[in-house]
Amino acid sequence: MIRFYAAPMDAVGLLWPLVEGHLRRACQRGVGDISTDTLRAECEGHRARLLLTCDGPRILAAAVARFCLQADGSTACELVAAGGGSLAAWKHVIPDFEAWARFHGAKSIRLCGRPGWERVFLGYRRRPLVSLVKDL
Repeated sequence: MIRFYAAPMDAVGLLWPLVEGHLRRACQRGVGDISTDTLRAECEGHRARLLLTCDGPRILAAAVARFCLQADGSTACELVAAGGGSLAAWKHVIPDFEAWARFHGAKSIRLCGRPGWERVFLGYRRRPLVSLVKDL
C-alpha cells in the first residue's frame, strides 16, 4: 500500500542516502536555485521537513516542504522540491500531504514547478509571476 509520511526530524541523516537521488533529479529539473546539500541542511536544521511516499519499505518519492509566514499573518506550506519515479503510482497521496500541512497550521500550499505540475495538482491556481535571472 502506497502511503505518505513525514519523516521524523532526527531520521533525516539516516534516510538521506535513500532519498537524495529523487531530490537531486528535482533540483536538476528546477531553475538551479537549490541543491540537495541545501535541502539536507534545511531538514537537519529543522527549517524544513523531509516527506516520503512509500510502498511498504520502498521509497517511491521524496519531497521537502517548509512553513512560511505570509504577509496577511497566515501560514503557507511551501513545497520546495519533489521527485520520484512513477508519478501515477503516488499522486493519490497529494490529499494526505494537504491534510498534513493543514494539521500543522497551513492555510495554503504553494509550489513552483514545471508547467506539467498543473495537471497533477488539481485545484491549485496559477499566480501571475515571472522568474527572472541575470548572471553576473
